[in-house]
Amino acid sequence: MTEALAALGARVEAHYAAVARGAMADLPLLNRALGVRLLGLQPWEGMALGVLVTPWAINLMLLPGSGPWPDAAPLSKQVWQFPSGDYPFVSAGDAGFGPYQSCSLFSPVLEFESMEAACATALAALLALLRPPMTLPEALPEALPEDAASAAEPSRRRWLLGRAREGGR
Repeated sequence: MTEALAALGARVEAHYAAVARGAMADLPLLNRALGVRLLGLQPWEGMALGVLVTPWAINLMLLPGSGPWPDAAPLSKQVWQFPSGDYPFVSAGDAGFGPYQSCSLFSPVLEFESMEAACATALAALLALLRPPMTLPEALPEALPEDAASAAEPSRRRWLLGRAREGGR
């Protein structure tokens, strides 16, 4: 990570740590097992991309980088295309570190028992975002026995009605 990205990440973490100690401190949706950490911060299409873990949410974060920053009104949505698909981000700005866009992954984060679990989940989400979706090889149904191939592709009627056999009533 470059010095500029590290400095930006430190500003974001310091800002949200102060928010956690201040404005958010007494809210019931706060998970007291979690802290604040910006993970995986890296260059992406002239911006900086990472995932922010806080005691109240886990969000993908786009921050200004070396390229132009999109001119967007606060709270407006912008869809970004990643290898895994298209994702809506909400534009915002903060006096502590400037403009950013975020995409909520978890909010609230009460299901996480530890910071370690939250960070592992956040990093897994970031890695999944940056990878194309997996597809099964087209030859797979031919490689399976006939009954396994038909079970792998149930008919719409069979799926909707939950029937064990296609013609059963």
